[in-house]
Amino acid sequence: MDSYTVAELLRKPRTAHRVNENRVAVVCGDTRLTYDELDERSDRLAAALAAEGFVKGERVGVLMYNRVEWPEIFFAVAKLGGVVVPVNYLLKRQEVEFILDDCGASWLVFEEGLRSIVPFAGDGASDRRYVGVATGKSEGGVLDYAELMESGRTAAAPTSAIRADDLFLLQYTSGTTGVPKGAMHSHATVLWNSFHQVVDYGITSDEVFLVVPALCWAAGFHDIALATLWMGGRVVLSPSTGFEPERFFSTVERERITSALLVPTVLKRVLADPAFDRFDLSSLRIICSGGEPVPITAIQDARRKLPTCALLQCYGMSEFPTMMLYLDGPNAERKIGSAGRACSAAEIRIVDEKGQDTPVGAVGEIICRSPATMLGYYGRPEATASTLVDGWLHTGDLAQVDDEGFVYISGRSKDMIITGGLNVYPAEVERVIAQHPAVLEAAVVGVEDPRWGEVGDALVVLAPEAALDEEELVGYLRENLANYKIPRKYSFTRDPLPRTTSGKVQKFKVRERMSA
Repeated sequence: MDSYTVAELLRKPRTAHRVNENRVAVVCGDTRLTYDELDERSDRLAAALAAEGFVKGERVGVLMYNRVEWPEIFFAVAKLGGVVVPVNYLLKRQEVEFILDDCGASWLVFEEGLRSIVPFAGDGASDRRYVGVATGKSEGGVLDYAELMESGRTAAAPTSAIRADDLFLLQYTSGTTGVPKGAMHSHATVLWNSFHQVVDYGITSDEVFLVVPALCWAAGFHDIALATLWMGGRVVLSPSTGFEPERFFSTVERERITSALLVPTVLKRVLADPAFDRFDLSSLRIICSGGEPVPITAIQDARRKLPTCALLQCYGMSEFPTMMLYLDGPNAERKIGSAGRACSAAEIRIVDEKGQDTPVGAVGEIICRSPATMLGYYGRPEATASTLVDGWLHTGDLAQVDDEGFVYISGRSKDMIITGGLNVYPAEVERVIAQHPAVLEAAVVGVEDPRWGEVGDALVVLAPEAALDEEELVGYLRENLANYKIPRKYSFTRDPLPRTTSGKVQKFKVRERMSA
């Protein structure tokens, strides 16, 4: 199967159980592309880029919001043997420039509305080519996407031989602690990451998956979306900014959405919105959530309000699998706080400093072995060597496992707080704080203390209209946590926590906010 690549997700021969038959593949606003149309348009784009001099192996930065051109570019680059480099539109210009320079991107496809953060090369300092989406016409060294697509009607198809183990994707880590790194993925690792989801989540040709996250985030394409396309289902793209619960409800009702991914903070907003009962959401069969534990109140609300929909909690990484652990619906309340057990394409262990499996209940590092795991970090052999050891991906995340094999995340190893010689894991404390009815979310970091060495400092985001002071919160925590785990300092806010596009809290920015 060396020749089976990502592009094959669109192509189904007549002997397949599911042939294209004018089935809709992607929906974005009023635009609906069938599988044949998506295949043909990505062919045209690939031919046009080849005519412009595109060479197999070149990196293509993609800087766009969620829009229908995203999957066209994704599959066109796959057909060219190129490498897709998703770029977070929330970044500043210098951060975008870092990623493009770091990977040596020869091309950048950008949306006109994001031109202000495009690092154009000055005075011939770079030979990077630019393609603008919604620019209107080609000018100033920028090729217009629509014109390029039109030229592809008469251009010759690319002829490069592409193998499953060719590099296809550089998924930059979200930079929770600083500079991002490019996780290298081949066609094969991307396909493995998608195929296990078909098995684990029961994806069929009837699937209608709503992409809520940004496509530049690993979960945008790689949590259920590609698996849905593989099986012949329909993928619906939501706008990647300004999430509105009512828009989510109307989309579910109109498109008969069967599955979606909602991070815990968004899930809580959806369940609490007063418009919830005005829409028919009965088509939903699964909602995936991850990035942090789902509060028990949200689990209970979901079960009550969506009785036929399973809430699946997931844990994964840009290094893949993106859903290496998942907790199914039947165990959601029984195993509250757990990230679940390993997906079918991964072996997960919790190990100590010597690489030995930890006893039940003891904290260790999560390591993973999977055919979906990255090849390494682009241009960073030392980081690769310390992360991929004897075939195992060392995640840097701490966890413990119970006697049934369910994994409970304790936090990042570098985030652990040592107070008075005792280990405190911020994820545990944050989970308890977030279960208070007045709290939306919380982040806990360690700060120096002359007596204890370190103590916890909590940034607490209050729910709208809710009131909570330090005394009340500390009283609540004393009922649910050992005294040494309770933070000694508190800041209350109504501003959301600083997060990456993937929903991970940026602890270094939390520290900056607290010290400001």
